[in-house]
Amino acid sequence: MAGKQPSNALVCGSSDETMPQTLSELQPGMQITVADACPTPLTLINAWAKETGEQVSTLQSHAPELSGISGPFDLIVTDGLLSLLPTPASREAVIDRIAGLLSEDGLLLYTTRIAGPAGHLEYDLLGRAGQALAATTWPATSAERIQLARQRLRRPSRPSPFTSPGQVADAFRSGFGQVRLFTRAAPPTTALALHPAFVTERGSLCVGIAATQPRRP
Repeated sequence: MAGKQPSNALVCGSSDETMPQTLSELQPGMQITVADACPTPLTLINAWAKETGEQVSTLQSHAPELSGISGPFDLIVTDGLLSLLPTPASREAVIDRIAGLLSEDGLLLYTTRIAGPAGHLEYDLLGRAGQALAATTWPATSAERIQLARQRLRRPSRPSPFTSPGQVADAFRSGFGQVRLFTRAAPPTTALALHPAFVTERGSLCVGIAATQPRRP
């Protein structure tokens, strides 16, 4: 995409309006599409777009099919999407699907976190605690709710399928002709900087992928 400003972008998965807002600030007037399996972030983004007048369209769509999305897009941005898919085949399928949605000279940006020497992601316990708390409100018997809460508390909430940055890059090479890898060991937030894993230099690693030259399925 050297010398070309993207005119449209796909945000595949978004916890709130932060990424669409960032893209609109970097490239005013960009047409942005946000796809997510969960309706909550889409509601937040629609409210933000209405308030600001930004050109954002949203749709509920599940990976790896990502049905209902029509490209091509100059830019596709997604965070941690592969961690939500249970098998290598489903991860390969969503990479192929994203490659098919990207324009010939487009850019894919993917970010994720992988466990460091401590062997776990720092936010995992907090996520499991939230899932366990939600399980206690499910319409079931008391014994069933307790059992479900225990299962959620013991099971990692979002395990990464990768153990090294190289594995992340390799996953994208099936769908893209050029894959660049970036890593960052520093904690992304002040709160995580105080986590024992980072204090002892055993924290998780930020991994970024910049991929171009999409291969068509």
